[in-house]
Amino acid sequence: MMACMNFLSRITYENTLSPMILARSGGNTAALGLVNAVLGAAGIAGGLLASAGLFSKEPVRMVFWSAGFSFLFGDILMGLGRNVFAWCLAGAFASLPIAFVMAGQNVILYRTIPEEMQGRVFAVRNAIQYGTIPAGILLGGALADYVFEPFMAGSSALAQMLQHLVGSGTGCGMAVMFLCTGTIGACFSFLAYRQKSIQAMRKRCFSPPVIK
Repeated sequence: MMACMNFLSRITYENTLSPMILARSGGNTAALGLVNAVLGAAGIAGGLLASAGLFSKEPVRMVFWSAGFSFLFGDILMGLGRNVFAWCLAGAFASLPIAFVMAGQNVILYRTIPEEMQGRVFAVRNAIQYGTIPAGILLGGALADYVFEPFMAGSSALAQMLQHLVGSGTGCGMAVMFLCTGTIGACFSFLAYRQKSIQAMRKRCFSPPVIK
């Protein structure tokens, strides 16, 4: 599940965000720098909040709800935004919850995996979880250049309808990509949380004990 989340996020944020903002802001490098600064600052703020213990006592819920929030409000607002303020707000919504995703995941792993097996499990986890990142980066560039930008430059009914949401011109195809990853990522995160195996693990390992 984490591998899928990484794949979806890398389709847009890793290599599509910068050209989209430059294209939609008329090549304003200051706007791009400000958005990147907000992304970094929000990530630091999220890390400080997570390290201070300001998070849910149920790490399973924290992982999937934080990821869903990041996709839903970060990606979708980034696609709908047409100015620096909206992009900065979207960047904060996207970046701040990531620290809670990582903190919750680490809590789950450290609490449920025997200490003598953690090294091997973490090695496999890293290989699977981060192995999808290059595929997402490569696919994002190809989708932007050969699918979404040409499609939004056309005159189909769907393209015209989407233009009412994201606007027109260069970069609007990449904005639609953010709408797609935001919608798919949020749905995936919330549905993954409802999986029987996830709920069984949550109840077995993290539910408070019943006092008789």
